[in-house]
Amino acid sequence: MEFANPEYQEEYELMIGETLAVEPEILNLPETASFSWKLNGNEISTDQNLDYVPEGSGTFNLQFKAVAGNDSILRSYQVIVNDPYDLYFRPKTESSSAFISEIFEYKPAPGQYINDTYGTLEDAENIVGGKSNTLSLGAWGGYFIFTFDHTIENRTDAKDFVVYGNAMSGLSEPGIVQVSFDENGNGVPDDTWYELSGSAHQLEETILNCEVTYTNPTEYANVPWIDNQQNHDSIMVNAFHTQNYYPQFIDEEDEVTFIGTRVYPTINSGGFVSIDALEWGYVDNFDADYNSYGGNAMEIDWAVDEARNPVDLRGIDFVKVYTGDQGNAGWLGEISTEIKGASDLSILE
Repeated sequence: MEFANPEYQEEYELMIGETLAVEPEILNLPETASFSWKLNGNEISTDQNLDYVPEGSGTFNLQFKAVAGNDSILRSYQVIVNDPYDLYFRPKTESSSAFISEIFEYKPAPGQYINDTYGTLEDAENIVGGKSNTLSLGAWGGYFIFTFDHTIENRTDAKDFVVYGNAMSGLSEPGIVQVSFDENGNGVPDDTWYELSGSAHQLEETILNCEVTYTNPTEYANVPWIDNQQNHDSIMVNAFHTQNYYPQFIDEEDEVTFIGTRVYPTINSGGFVSIDALEWGYVDNFDADYNSYGGNAMEIDWAVDEARNPVDLRGIDFVKVYTGDQGNAGWLGEISTEIKGASDLSILE
């Protein structure tokens, strides 16, 4: 029993969460052979080939041993596991801004403000650096993605950032927030997204995997939509906005599909239409703390993965906000989350 190649890769370097895969090729291997992989002396596998996901960072000694009767072979490796936060965390400095520094993407769903006031690419850029301009995300699913000039740190026992909207008592249009850390360090939001799970995420009527497709009417006309729950309707036009409500500046010219969570705030119809706030965890939502922050204060610890399990994020670089309800508020038009900006609470406080 011997290794097929005397020369081998002696060092492996990877990130936390990546899989360490090692496949030693052995000649004259008896069927009775047993195997042992030890990381810093602790056995982590008894298979011939190793597939292991390290849980912590550091430099480790990895040892492989194959035993068959009185015969044994041994091989050692060095494993360097990097923590992406140590590599790519961007600390704030004295010159850091509290406000949004860059918009990466603006893809609204159809709505009365889209292609018009509050719903153009220029309006999206005007959100950068302050909180005085307004951006509409259109109907359910419409979103925008932004970043700051530093990583937003997850503070212990404190809210982390605030998103400003135009909510008021009796008029909430709740938006859902997702966050991401730049774990590959390339400066663009192509990493894993985690949703901030608010109070309504636990309710029975909430749809966690909603999918809606909107079709471009190519003119000022109702915009039809259909979802994966077999519902279909339209975003209704009104006399106050007479442009095409389908976003004309996105790549999807004919139809666009959004995927996410749908929540159901209470819409009170009648002579005066009102929309009740959800309890907590949403933006453009007049919750109990809205006046205190001038917007909705968000907590990174609310983040969950796709299986709805809590995740431990030390900080985040990218934020995505999307309209959370597919509702018609009568003469007010479709429910559409509006955003005026966002800021890092650690700088403001």
